[in-house]
Parts: sequence; structure tokens; C-alpha cells
Amino acid sequence: MRTAVYARFSSNLQSDASIEDQVRTCRERIEQEGWSFVEVYKDAAISGATTLRPGYQKLLEDARANRFDIVLAEALDRLSRDQEDVAGLYKKLSFAGVKLITLAEGEINELHIGLKGSMNAIFLKDLAAKIRRGQIGRVIAGFSAGGISYGYEVVRELDANGDVIRGKRNINPEQSEIVRQIYKEYVGGKSPRAIAADLNRDGIPSPRDGQWNASTINGHRSRHNGILQNELYIGLMVYNRIRMVRDPETGKRISRINPKDVWVVTEVPELRIIPDELWNQAQAIKARYSNQPAHKNRRPKSLLSGLLACGECGSSFSIVRPGKYGCSAHREKGTCENGRQIARDVLERRVLAGIKERLLHPDFLTEFTREFHRELKRQRARGTNSCKSIENRIAKTDKRIQRLVSAIADGIDTLAMRKTLIELEQRKTKLSADLSEVENHAPIKLHPNLSEMYRRKVEALENSLNENENIRREAGKILRALIRKIILRPGLKRGEMSIEVYGEPGAVLALASGNPAHTQLGMIKVVAEEGLEPPTRGL
Repeated sequence: MRTAVYARFSSNLQSDASIEDQVRTCRERIEQEGWSFVEVYKDAAISGATTLRPGYQKLLEDARANRFDIVLAEALDRLSRDQEDVAGLYKKLSFAGVKLITLAEGEINELHIGLKGSMNAIFLKDLAAKIRRGQIGRVIAGFSAGGISYGYEVVRELDANGDVIRGKRNINPEQSEIVRQIYKEYVGGKSPRAIAADLNRDGIPSPRDGQWNASTINGHRSRHNGILQNELYIGLMVYNRIRMVRDPETGKRISRINPKDVWVVTEVPELRIIPDELWNQAQAIKARYSNQPAHKNRRPKSLLSGLLACGECGSSFSIVRPGKYGCSAHREKGTCENGRQIARDVLERRVLAGIKERLLHPDFLTEFTREFHRELKRQRARGTNSCKSIENRIAKTDKRIQRLVSAIADGIDTLAMRKTLIELEQRKTKLSADLSEVENHAPIKLHPNLSEMYRRKVEALENSLNENENIRREAGKILRALIRKIILRPGLKRGEMSIEVYGEPGAVLALASGNPAHTQLGMIKVVAEEGLEPPTRGL
């Protein structure tokens, strides 16, 4: 029995020795059973609440490729703590004909999936509740349960047992003066952008030791963060304002705002920096501005947003006023001298013209045709390999069926044998259907006039950007896939803007086939309306 080992630990506070211990005990079991060891799949410092782990995903991939017969782990929670994920893993491994065995539970079956999956899910929920309960207790006692706000410093003291007392804060004299300065200037009529620019000009480090910007001072209205909304400055410590949840699709932890009735607020007058009168004046100004809708509210994402960067400082180029792009560092921080702005429609027109001319260049058209044929060859090879893998599994299933049939014919007939025979017949039927699907699945079709078809696709892409909103949105997705970044620099003459477009040429294969291109072409560079450079690998 070919056996693969899976090992995992979840925290950066643990060490690789944990994985080594798991693997050692699993290999001892393999030797005792007389199985053959195949490979170790492992994930270090990754939570079991997500399946987006490289080792775990590789394990599933190799299971589908029939590389082993058994997956062995220390316990079921090493593979996953999520009940749904455990059930999904069991289903996938069973379909691939692979047994799941753990040192703690033995061979896993449906009963383990139901009971252990529920227990692991309850464990995670209970652990989170205990941590939250402990943190609330510390906040009520006046200790911080989170990070450190600007204007404060950590107090390092030991208790009677010599252990470090965590969560105590003191006011930082230098930073607290900056906080008071920000409030006074804001109440005096200076904008957060102007305040940030002045702080950067004076060389004062921001809360993260970088540069100040308007959002650091303003904060997020509903999250009550930022310098102008931090209630710790008036002696109120607020806990449980947000909660962290894990996105089941991406595995990433994201924050959600809790309702105000579950916030935990503790008075800590010794940490007050801002007097009530100054605080109330600042909040009244913020409330007045927060009721302004119009163009200052969130706008729909434009065609090139998120792809633009300033060639002078590297910051993003964003909408700085209606219909105009400019350097965000120049506007928000005052740290960049690039004050040039460019109209959105002019920028899009120049970028489109440069990309179109580059895509239709004869050299690039030749490279596209070569890549198309390479992709066609790769798809056909993948189809052949898939067919061979399924055929091998069908042959193995056939052998097992024949052995059971022979045993029954010889008089060895039990209920379990007949049940197994039915299951094998069903598996063979499913594998035959999978084989038929792979054989009938057509790869990219070879167009009789590939060059002309490609040219029409490029022309259609530009035209689609002038169609209705739905068509424009789809065309925009394709165009954005072609672009890696766009660099904007001041031109030589007054008001001029130099535009350099860097793209992934292999992505243009999607124009013709609708499939991603696994290309090694590197990047190309287009200087919009200022001439074109030949393809350069690796740029």
C-alpha cells in the first residue's frame, strides 16, 4: 500500500520540529504495517481553518493522479478543523480510491466525519470565545487588548512573580504633542491633506514610521479609526468594535464591524490627550463634511484604475478631481513634485492606441501564432495524460472485479463481497464516463486563418469599449488582463505627460481562445503615442 504522510502546524510560535515529530511517528506506523512510504506533504504555520494550503492542495492533486493508496496523518484536525472541508476531503479521496487513516482515530469513515468534524468546529468556536472573554476582562481592568495607538508607548513592568505585565500603556510626550497639533490645525481650518504634507515636510514619522497621508488622519468613518476618531485620546478604551472572519473562498481573514451594543468601553482618564471641547469641535467638522455626497463619494472603478503609477515617486496615480488623474503622493502627502494631471479620456485613448498598435505589430503577431500552437500542443498532451491515468484506474478496477467474480464462482460468497462488487461496478461506470468526457473535450481549435482572426479580435476589443455598460465591462476585463502596469512621467514641455505601458503578451491568447496562456514571453513595453519598442524578454 503506497502511503503519503500529511503534517501541519498552525502557528508561527511553533516550530518545524512539530512537523518532524508528526512525520516520524507516521513513518513508524508505515514500517509496522509493511506499507511503502511515498512522500510527505506539509504546511507550516498555516491554520487548519482553511484548505488554501500548498501542501494540502498538492496532496489532493497527487491523489487524483493515483500516486498513493493511503493518506496518513497524526490526527484528523491536522488535515482540517472545518467540518465542511473534512467532509469534502473524505469525498475527494474516496472518489480517487484513497483511504484516509490517522494515528489518533484509525481509518476514517462517515462516522468520524460527522463527529470529529463537529468537535473540531466546536473547538475553534470555543477557543475564539475564550480568547475574546479573556480580552474583555483585560479591557475592563484598563489594559489594552490590541496594538498600540499613536501617542502612546508600551509600559514594561514585571509582576510579583517576575512575569511581564502586558497591555499597560503610557502617554508618549513627543507623539502626544503631534496629536494635539493635528486636532488644533484641523479645527483651525486646515485640511487633513495639508496637515499630512506639513508633517512630511518637517520629517515627522507617521504611526508606522513612514509618511503621513490624509487617510491616516481622517480614518474610516464607520470603523472609528484614524487620528481624528480615536476615542482613546479622550480617555475611552473601546474593544470589540470589529471582528475577524475568514472568507471561505480565499481563506483570508477580513474585518467586519460589530453593532455598537456589543462594544466594550472602559474609561482610562490617565490616557487622555485631547480635551472634550477640542474633540467635540473636531467631530462637528467631520460630521459636517461626512454629509457631502456628489463626486466625493465612491465612484465606479474606471478602466485603468489600480494600474497607474507615478514615474517620479512610484505612488499610485488616482482620480484627484473629476475626470482627472494625478499623483496621489503629491495630492495626499505633498512628498512628490509631480503635479501634472491628465484627463481620464485622454489617458485611456492614448493607452488603447499604443496597445492596439503594439498588438498588431508583425513581430508580435508572429510570436502570438507560435504561442497559440504551443498552447494547442500543451492541451493535447494534458488530454492524453488524463486519458492514460483514467484508463489505468479502469484496468485496476477491472482486475478487482474479476477477482471478486472468481471468488464468488468458487463458492466464496458473502454479503460484504457482493456489496464491494456493486461499488466497484459503479466506480468503473463513473471512470468510463470521465474517460468519455476527456476524449470528447476539444482543445483550442486551430483557426484556418489565425492571423486575420487575431487582427479582428484586437479591433473588436477597442470597439467594445464604446458599447453599452455590460459589453464595456467585459471588454475592460480583457484589456486589464493584458496590462501589468502603466507609468506616467512629466513630459519635456509644459503640460505634457509621458506614458509607458508594461504588459503580459501571453495574455492576448485569451482574445482568441478564451483560455489562459501559460507563456514564457516575459513583458513588453509600449510608449503610448511616442513610438514602440521591440519585445524584450524579462522586462
